Amino acid sequence: MALAITVTTSGDVKTTDFVVGNSYEMIREGVGGWIECVALNNGIDMWVNEEGKVNGLPLNLTATVIFGGNFGLGRDIIMGDVVFTGGVDEDGETQGLTDAHLDYLRNYFDIPATV
Repeated sequence: MALAITVTTSGDVKTTDFVVGNSYEMIREGVGGWIECVALNNGIDMWVNEEGKVNGLPLNLTATVIFGGNFGLGRDIIMGDVVFTGGVDEDGETQGLTDAHLDYLRNYFDIPATV
């Protein structure tokens, strides 16, 4: 099993175990629609709702701050819930978050102690 973390627009954090090679539905459910991948600088993929702005989803302040920390503050805003996973492997399969990824994300939000 691999680990993903969902951060909602209200700041709630949820962990999810998924099977590598079978992540699409988990990610789609997490963002609530069509998915788009934002590859962060540290090997973390942030999955967002592709139509978040068009559909008027609420601002995700946590995800917006993380985006700004990677690409420059004020460059964009993230709307809707997001899912964080590890990057993809050589076969293009989405990987789970590593301990290093979790340490990075802890700078932005509280990860449940059970992880």
